[in-house]
Amino acid sequence: MLTEVPVVVTGRYGDVLAWNRAGHALYAGHFDPDAPDRPGERPNMTRLVFLDAHTRDLYADWPAKARAVVGTLRLASGQYPDDPGLASLVGELTVNSAEFAAMWADHRVKTSDVAVHKMRHPLVGAMHVTQQTLHTEQGQNVVVATTEADSPSRAAMTLLTHSTAAPGLSAGRPKTIAKQTVKETAKET
Repeated sequence: MLTEVPVVVTGRYGDVLAWNRAGHALYAGHFDPDAPDRPGERPNMTRLVFLDAHTRDLYADWPAKARAVVGTLRLASGQYPDDPGLASLVGELTVNSAEFAAMWADHRVKTSDVAVHKMRHPLVGAMHVTQQTLHTEQGQNVVVATTEADSPSRAAMTLLTHSTAAPGLSAGRPKTIAKQTVKETAKET
């Protein structure tokens, strides 16, 4: 069921166009879950990787994730060389992140649409998450995050997705419920 699998839809710049509750909880639970509905407030996954401490801490091997993001952005810049929005984003990140500037200067292009990342989620702990990216003809990306069946990562993801889908919750409260659930789980063991 897709409600239990984190999904995020991004535009060519990495702007979040849509996400399900699980995608929001996994990648950006510290943001308003309705932000993608307001174009001026959409989180940008590319910016988050370089400029947001929460996102940086989320990836155990942040340099590998950052290189993949730069490679994807470089690929987009080759496909859309005259796109002023893309040039603006690259300029902003070059000015605001020395790490981005160094990686951008390396000229690597990402060729893989599947990657496994060790994530350190603040609510459920360590997980190995496979991120698969599907590309649309309109330049959008659908990122689907999965975990290996019957693994501790799957148990953590299940805890995260179930805590965000609890009945009667507003979308803005997944952090509170997940913390409470983690505490209750710890008491039981």
